Amino acid sequence: MIALDLRSLTLMAFMTSVAMGFVLLMLRRHYPGSIRGMWLWGLAPLVAASSTIFYGLEQVFHPLVILVFGNGLLMSGCALFYFGTRRFHGLRSGWRPWAAVGVLLLLWQVFFFVVHPDYRLRLSAFAGTLAVVLLVHIRLLLQHRGCGFAARFTAGVLTVQALVLLVRAVSTFWLDTPTSYRFTPSPVQSVYVATYSFSVLLVSVGVLLMASERLRSEFEHLANHDSLTGALARRVVLQDSTLEFGRWQRFEHGFALLMVDVDHFKRINDGHGHAAGDRVLARVVDALGQALRNIDRLGRYGGEEFLVLLPETGAGEARMVAERMRQAVAALPATDKVPACTVSVGVACVRHGDTSLAAVLARADAALYQAKRLGRDRVAVATEA
Repeated sequence: MIALDLRSLTLMAFMTSVAMGFVLLMLRRHYPGSIRGMWLWGLAPLVAASSTIFYGLEQVFHPLVILVFGNGLLMSGCALFYFGTRRFHGLRSGWRPWAAVGVLLLLWQVFFFVVHPDYRLRLSAFAGTLAVVLLVHIRLLLQHRGCGFAARFTAGVLTVQALVLLVRAVSTFWLDTPTSYRFTPSPVQSVYVATYSFSVLLVSVGVLLMASERLRSEFEHLANHDSLTGALARRVVLQDSTLEFGRWQRFEHGFALLMVDVDHFKRINDGHGHAAGDRVLARVVDALGQALRNIDRLGRYGGEEFLVLLPETGAGEARMVAERMRQAVAALPATDKVPACTVSVGVACVRHGDTSLAAVLARADAALYQAKRLGRDRVAVATEA
């Protein structure tokens, strides 16, 4: 590493940044619009790469031009990675304060280049500011609940880069002189430039992994949830119910199943149109979900029927939950686009003698039809049927 020429490292940084920038921008075209921030992530390494053009062509550009544009573009590249992550999480960019900090930093650079030349003061301020930007980015990556491997990986890369920047900002006062410049050979400067080269590559890989994790999560959600209402798919809620039945067989942890049906749904479709019927189903699911606990499972069983799994729940508690759900739907006001509606609920609890989940489902279904026979907009419990 020490024997590497600093210009070679700079060229490697340029090629790496350009390659990763184009990869991110090309892949962005194949990702859904719900995954935001990839445009900024792809632009970031390209902007950072353009800074190396000024650094590498020192014989062509005036030193002051290299100072302003080289440092400004490098700082902008780091900021774009951060703004891309904010967009990825649905946050506004808020770039004005960062732009003000960037302008002040460049003014500092110009002052200690033209008025009072001192490479050490320029480097310490620049490296220290970049380290702060990276630390803010790390905090953003880790503060979201359930951050996955990709976010932790990216945060780890940024942590190493920030530590190198901080060491370089402090060490310049012992290792450099006021007349030193970027390509003055030194082991620390080699590590500083090489770290930047590899960090651009690894951060680009990290944000690409973040986008891939989000894409996989969206596919899993689509596969496991009903696209119209957002409730669990029939396959998923039945699978969860089967697992709960297995727990009952092993540990006798009781559970209840609720069959919910929207009353007179055909009339709603015929009288208001299928679009209104779809809105009714979506609003019913939202009301039902607000009446449930986090551990409860709500799935669309078919058409206007829904299945609710209540783990660790007895008959009395299940009836209370069912009544709360019924009242929540009945309280929904009619609007111009969504008519009012009610639901009927059948309740069944697992009991000794049940050999399969189908037995509990059959009792819940029978209780539901009893509730309908009794006039709808009511709750019926299987043991009372």
